[in-house]
Amino acid sequence: MKKLLLLGATAALFLGACGEESTTEEKTTASTESTEKAPDAKKELMSFYMSIPQAINAVDADLNAFETAQAKETLPEGDDLATMKEAAIASAKEAGTAVDGIEIPETLADHKADIEGAFASIKESYAMKADELAKEASFEAANAKFVEADEVFNKMLKDQGLAPSSILNEVSN
Repeated sequence: MKKLLLLGATAALFLGACGEESTTEEKTTASTESTEKAPDAKKELMSFYMSIPQAINAVDADLNAFETAQAKETLPEGDDLATMKEAAIASAKEAGTAVDGIEIPETLADHKADIEGAFASIKESYAMKADELAKEASFEAANAKFVEADEVFNKMLKDQGLAPSSILNEVSN
């Protein structure tokens, strides 16, 4: 009787160990699969993230020239200033439109609503800059609106284990 009890206990331990081993194997397999997908997700996120300032920088040179001259207090006067403002307004409007052309990759579908919200903030920022150029050209509120988009993208970067960045800094140079 004691031998049967001992045999039963041994069998239970053996089966328990086998069960733990298969569970460990399943966890390892699942972990390996997610690790294999993670670099692709990171790579896709970085590629997408870098496409945003590239799209904007392709059309915002006149706006950047105005902002740089304003910061250095070297804005021209008279007709030259009016011409510079008109070009900056057109540049701001194009930059807002350029964001519409950026496609959200399928791998980021889970973040689509956040990304679209960030894009809306960027577009609103450029619309605010265009409006300000017709007045005194104070871009503080517009830049604050753009920072909202940066915060959304930085959260996504951090969630993937990547360093935060600033699209606003990338497009303001």
